[in-house]
Amino acid sequence: MFAVAHGVLTILMHVGCSNKLDDTSNDVDTQPTWTVVESADPRGAWLRAFSTENHTWIVGGQPEQGTILKGAPISGFDVFEVPNDTPLLNWADGSDDNLWVGGLHGTILHWNGSEWTDHSQDIDEAIWGLTVVDNEVMAVGGTSRWGGDIGVVYHWNGNEWTSLPLPPELSDVSNFFKVTHDGTRYWVIGASGSAMFGEGDNWTAVPTGITQDLITIISPEIDQVEIVGGRGTGVYATGSVDGLNFQDPIIAGINGIAHIDNSRLLVGELGYGLLLQEDRTVEIPAVTSHILHSATVSTDSTHWIAVGGNLATSDDTYEGSILYMENTP
Repeated sequence: MFAVAHGVLTILMHVGCSNKLDDTSNDVDTQPTWTVVESADPRGAWLRAFSTENHTWIVGGQPEQGTILKGAPISGFDVFEVPNDTPLLNWADGSDDNLWVGGLHGTILHWNGSEWTDHSQDIDEAIWGLTVVDNEVMAVGGTSRWGGDIGVVYHWNGNEWTSLPLPPELSDVSNFFKVTHDGTRYWVIGASGSAMFGEGDNWTAVPTGITQDLITIISPEIDQVEIVGGRGTGVYATGSVDGLNFQDPIIAGINGIAHIDNSRLLVGELGYGLLLQEDRTVEIPAVTSHILHSATVSTDSTHWIAVGGNLATSDDTYEGSILYMENTP
């Protein structure tokens, strides 16, 4: 069990400084462009894309019918059958024979390579994010337009689920959106700039100093995290338990981030995409007005993939987007 180092985290705010996010290039000779796989997919909105050793998985669907796709950007994606009465699926993680998905109304499902097992919690809250570490799973969630009252955090130790206690500072947070593991400890982020790290019963709240929602967190290397978020104006932060570095604001809210080597892809509102590389930062021309919610790199590392949909709609029916572009150094 990890023993959390207590104390106040140092938050480094970079306001008006010169960094990669300011050096936007639009050189037409090197301008990355999206190829559209789906622009108004009637199967629903897509909220998560991630790649395993053999496939890229995409999850989402309609509020009353969750859907999973499996495939590749060039050859295409096929529907992967899910149990009856599965609602909208919000996130997925794991491998081809250890796949975990979370969705509305406490839905948590596990695919072991041959069959599904239902691990759903008896709650109204949605499961917004989860991460798989060997045989353990951390799942987080909270309120949605379909129900729920408060942010939730659950841990699967390989045998049973446990609802984890929260730091007092975060006890009234309405939503925890995503969770990751940095190789040493878990990180959880959520509504109104909420963040914490730890394990088991030991958690330390992170005073981020911002009120914007933090949407997605990844760990590109051990003991390091990167965070994106924002509504209207985007948030991007890098760092560790020793401090978070919040970069200059981005012109659009950011929901998804993917990385390979020293490149990062950020995606968000109104089809916005931003590619961060060692020697340049370039905005990707939008090809959809949909919210791009998640990004990943294809299994063979040759393409970036982004997915999303009309998630801001007040209608009960969603439509989705699936995009890809070449991964060029």
